[in-house]
Amino acid sequence: MVEILSSLSAMTPRWLEEALAEAGHAPPPVASVQVCPMDDFSGAMGEVGIARVVYGAETDLPSEFVAKCPLDDDLARLYNSVKLSYQREAGFYLDMAETVSAVSGMHIPKCFVNLFDPETHAATLLLQRIHPAEKGDNLAGTTFERMETLVGDLARLHGAFWMDETLLEHEWLLDWHAPSFLLALPFVRDAWSDMRTRFPEHHPDDIAALVDVFMADVEGWLERFNQRPWTFLHQDYELDNVLFSDAGPVIVDWQTPMRSFPSDDLGWLLLSGHNDETLEREPDLLDHYRGRLAASGGPDWSEEDLFEDLAWAAFYRVSTVFVAWLLAVDAGEQGRQIKRFEAMMSGSVAAAQRWSAVERMRAHI
Repeated sequence: MVEILSSLSAMTPRWLEEALAEAGHAPPPVASVQVCPMDDFSGAMGEVGIARVVYGAETDLPSEFVAKCPLDDDLARLYNSVKLSYQREAGFYLDMAETVSAVSGMHIPKCFVNLFDPETHAATLLLQRIHPAEKGDNLAGTTFERMETLVGDLARLHGAFWMDETLLEHEWLLDWHAPSFLLALPFVRDAWSDMRTRFPEHHPDDIAALVDVFMADVEGWLERFNQRPWTFLHQDYELDNVLFSDAGPVIVDWQTPMRSFPSDDLGWLLLSGHNDETLEREPDLLDHYRGRLAASGGPDWSEEDLFEDLAWAAFYRVSTVFVAWLLAVDAGEQGRQIKRFEAMMSGSVAAAQRWSAVERMRAHI
């Protein structure tokens, strides 16, 4: 078996030849390989780079790959063993990527090498590089037409896997029972207390009271999340994880898939990446989602059904996304990253208000 790399810097021509051959490809001799950092990417728990390859003969294999592996340190190993980020991504590409693409119409980068060790959580993936492409931007938003495409593809995905019990066969596909959610509870509760003490202006009183309800019984609320109608989710479906190519949007970063209620995807897309145009036409996007969901095997939801689900999504997100912003503030982050986290936090508050989360969740308290 080909060795799983502990760092992308250890990639050699011989390793690449062997890894591609073991994955079922027929590579010619590799004359050289150079791994360069990916522009505008910095990973806290993993490495991502562009592997540029020179072959010794003609081949249909790409001359560039996106290369990924966890960081080789104790904190990253602990994080990845709890969040199962690479296990989930490796499992997705092994078991579901082709089916997800076929049923949803989503363009997903092809995986050429998929190495994962379940005992150590070491991993190395080589993925198709989509180039040229325009990277999505949560802060800028996108056009209504592009957002409509993303919403429609998401609805087809959710409809195709609606309450599909074959998903239960995939051990890597988490639900809300995952240990990682419970292990983080003390930290999240402490962060909320800190947030309210230092920055009370960021959450209106009624929204803050809703978060207090969540913090008082997180275990119980996660169990209720599990009891809602569920489907297959990307779970980090946001513009920052979309590349816009000439062929249409490409969905990347499949390290977070799970079984959950559908608006945890839809709501996250809408609250994290809206602009004035898409916000004004959000009712059209929601109608489009409902129609595509029903046509793809999901339920024939009414407008009220969807807003109820969106309220649950806003309830969860407003109760958790502030943590990333608070960490960024304490770390002295500057520039786009902290602006992105602040936009997510304010977007979750605005969505909770827009979707009447306080009023709707009162029926469940």
